[in-house]
Amino acid sequence: MRRLLLTVLLGSLWSGSHASAASCGLFGLTVDSPAVLQAVERKAGCTFRAIRWFQDWDAPYNRAYARTLTGLNRELELSWQPRTRTSAGVRGVPYREIAAGRHDAYLRQFARDVRREGAPLRITFAPEMNGNWGAYQLSASNTPADFVRAWRRIVNVFRAEGAPVRWVWTPNILYPGMPSSYRALYPGGEWVHEVGLDGYNWGTTNPWNRWLSFRDTFAPSYRELKRVAGTKPVQLGELASVEQGGSKAAWIREMCAALPGFGQIRQAFWFHLKDGRVDWRLTTSEAALDAFRRCVRTRR
Repeated sequence: MRRLLLTVLLGSLWSGSHASAASCGLFGLTVDSPAVLQAVERKAGCTFRAIRWFQDWDAPYNRAYARTLTGLNRELELSWQPRTRTSAGVRGVPYREIAAGRHDAYLRQFARDVRREGAPLRITFAPEMNGNWGAYQLSASNTPADFVRAWRRIVNVFRAEGAPVRWVWTPNILYPGMPSSYRALYPGGEWVHEVGLDGYNWGTTNPWNRWLSFRDTFAPSYRELKRVAGTKPVQLGELASVEQGGSKAAWIREMCAALPGFGQIRQAFWFHLKDGRVDWRLTTSEAALDAFRRCVRTRR
């Protein structure tokens, strides 16, 4: 998935009465601004306890946004993409460079900024690193071994700086032609606190996908994840369905019924963004939104 950087707005956008709404349970949300978050929570009738945002490499820690969310008693999660944007396009930051220490000064400053804010932070470094569609993903010169070394280097730098971070390793769900196994990309339990999965029901929005239920989307990958990471807590870092090709409301109802069978899942972040022509948002129909409301009431 291609991401949008979050727009930082002031905490004055929030109303105190809304911040006290009932919890959305295990569900978190990925949004592109606090104003959008406020609007979604008003419609859903609940408060998402954890908020996820994206940052590219070389950008400083978004302390203003983190401070806004912390003031609202929200848990913080950063999806950190090792890529930079230039006039020539998007460039991936090679894992070998990170592993060799060439980015240590940036990492130390980032870690110090997180420590100064003081709020606990989850970081997913290089989400969907097992993909074959992004600037920082695998290639002949960007190998699974390089990724593992880079991950461990980053974690060690943050530990040395005393940053309050939990590290979340999050591959994409299994797919045909995947260039590496989960096991080859796993940094090891010593360097990972939680594991995750990114997965979507694309429906009929493109010719190479078909409508898949929540179980179809996640079950095989969840089993493989447990084989690699054991009893680590699991989150769904990116989760959503489209409307095209079936009933999104029915998909959400099936998700709600299926979740208890995925016993290690502790959090699920709905991807509330429109990505080009594909609209993943919870609010694409009143039926989908109502199904989510009902799910939250039964899963609190």
